[in-house]
Amino acid sequence: MPLGLYIHLPFCRVHCTYCPFAVSTDIRLQDQYTEALVAEIEARSNGERVDSIFFGGGTPSRTSRENLSRVVNQIRERFVIDNGVEFSIEANPEDVSEDAVAFWRSLGVNRVSVGVQSFHDDELRPLGRVHGRAQALEAVRIAAASGVRTSLDLILGLPRQTAASFEETLVTAIDTGAGHVSLYMLDLEEGTALARQVEDERVTLPDEDLVADLYTMAIERFADAGLAQYEISNFARPGEECRHNLRYWRREHYLGFGIGAHSFIGDRRFANTRDIHRYIARQREPEFAEVLGEGEVRRETIFLRLRQAEGINYADVVRLCGEEGIAWMDRGLSDGWLRRVENRVAFTPSGFLLSNEYMSQLF
Repeated sequence: MPLGLYIHLPFCRVHCTYCPFAVSTDIRLQDQYTEALVAEIEARSNGERVDSIFFGGGTPSRTSRENLSRVVNQIRERFVIDNGVEFSIEANPEDVSEDAVAFWRSLGVNRVSVGVQSFHDDELRPLGRVHGRAQALEAVRIAAASGVRTSLDLILGLPRQTAASFEETLVTAIDTGAGHVSLYMLDLEEGTALARQVEDERVTLPDEDLVADLYTMAIERFADAGLAQYEISNFARPGEECRHNLRYWRREHYLGFGIGAHSFIGDRRFANTRDIHRYIARQREPEFAEVLGEGEVRRETIFLRLRQAEGINYADVVRLCGEEGIAWMDRGLSDGWLRRVENRVAFTPSGFLLSNEYMSQLF
């Protein structure tokens, strides 16, 4: 089976208030970081076959063209790249131009994911985003017109977000013609600036019941527009699903390079340090590593399959969980948070909202 490659490019213009990822705003480090990244790829590669590459961050579109070229050249030198490889790059709207997209395409990029988050300037400001509505619309237009597959990210549950503003963001996203939309619930992680602002009551968030209603409405609106839900947070037109992300949910193997990057090979998971200075110093001991036992594999298999709209085979739940699994499915079907499609069970839209709680009942 081919591998997927995840390349973490951490440099951002600003550190967004909600962001818990391994990022750096010190662009002066990018040459040293690229040196370490190229060295890591050389040290950990063994000529494996690859059918998906994902440049994430951070803001990969902030990395210089010279450094992007160095990383891509090293990947092509050290791995066997499938002709039909999916090659994605994340970009913020302020970095997207016709010239930039043409350059990314020259590297082999065929999918651009634009970090829009919202089409309302007053919702973007509390997040610390640099772009506004007009720039986001222009970025998506440029990417889509270039011929690359175009995705955009949105966040539900933002400060100042209302039912009317979110509905308008949905309509705008659909009207762009993008083939893929990721809709994430705002997740306030401890230690982020936005979490502190909410805790200090300097910022208020929309009511949870309203967020739940807007999520189910979004599923319906996207479906009506031809963007079918294929995972809790992801919607795509036919054939435009993100192959690389499907790899995660299907427990297929991948290698991650760069700070904070995770890898999954066999039944072993491991992750790099999140400290950019340690990484540049080539201190490559995994920050986290585990070998999954039978119980962990069982839980992970169920959890990841149920994240997907297609769900899990009924017989697999019985095989993995026995009578307890049968009782769990019967309860979910009766209460309406599970639905049955032929020989599979899957969460309903309302079930997705509390999926972690429901799945915890199995373990």
